[in-house]
Amino acid sequence: MNELSPYRFDVAAFGELVIDLLPTRSGAGERLYVAKPGGAPGNVAAGIARLGMKAAMLSKVGPGAFGELLIETLCHTGVDTSGIRCSKSAPTALAVVSAHATGDTDFVLYRDGAADTTFKAAELDLGIVRTSRVLHVGSLSLAAPPSAEVQRLAISEARQAGALISADVNFRPSLWADREAMLATGREAVANADIVKVSEDELRALTGESEVTDGARLLWHGRLQVLAVTRGAMGAELFTATHHARIAGFRVTVVDTVGCGDAYMAALLAGLLGRDHAALTEGDLFRIGRAACAAGAVMAGTAGAMEAMPRRPEIEALLRSA
Repeated sequence: MNELSPYRFDVAAFGELVIDLLPTRSGAGERLYVAKPGGAPGNVAAGIARLGMKAAMLSKVGPGAFGELLIETLCHTGVDTSGIRCSKSAPTALAVVSAHATGDTDFVLYRDGAADTTFKAAELDLGIVRTSRVLHVGSLSLAAPPSAEVQRLAISEARQAGALISADVNFRPSLWADREAMLATGREAVANADIVKVSEDELRALTGESEVTDGARLLWHGRLQVLAVTRGAMGAELFTATHHARIAGFRVTVVDTVGCGDAYMAALLAGLLGRDHAALTEGDLFRIGRAACAAGAVMAGTAGAMEAMPRRPEIEALLRSA
């Protein structure tokens, strides 16, 4: 951005902030849990900042140590936290993480009545929304009426200001008693977005198609400019209206997979910012997608998420070594 730019931020992320409770062992072998700051939108904001770009966070946390940890960590990564509100009574959401020998993880999310679900329209910093090049959202905030209203308001205001809307579907099936209600939030997030990231499983759930290209075709709509379909260790596929690029994954030693998709999302947005998406070639898509896959792979080699989002030198080192 230059001094004449109307934008203060490259990306403003709206949505949940969560404390991830990661399993570990004491010296005596007892199972313990370490509190790590997380939440997909917050991780993306941190990832953007650690890539040297300007990021802001729009969310709400609970009182006490967990809310403070989230705000302090975002500040430390370089994210503007002036758009984060603090509840006097509603708690910060918690996610208990289970790790498998493969490095894959499962989440049990404790979010009923959490602070971010109580976000009200009057608490939204419209100044941040209107001065960001991209507004990044997920589907989880659409599960609670108050935060759903605010997300819709933020999208409307951002679009009126000329911003792009980015969405990560990021389903958490364990939160939902009604699968169709979950799918409806994903469809809404996709329908309002210019840039979308879905996992291969999410694409299948939304479209019923097992082939990525067929699912992408069904998910595509007139506003959509870029669609990313992540495939874990197998890499990802990127689509525009005219091009399709397949990117293989990277071989790395996996510590855990917490935050890998968010690191991918941050690097994808960083690669797309300032580009004419209609003019992207297949080669452009491949290069942007390969850097995003490398970011996810770097993330897989470390524990935790928000405070460990990869920086450009780490991504570039993996790209060179591969």
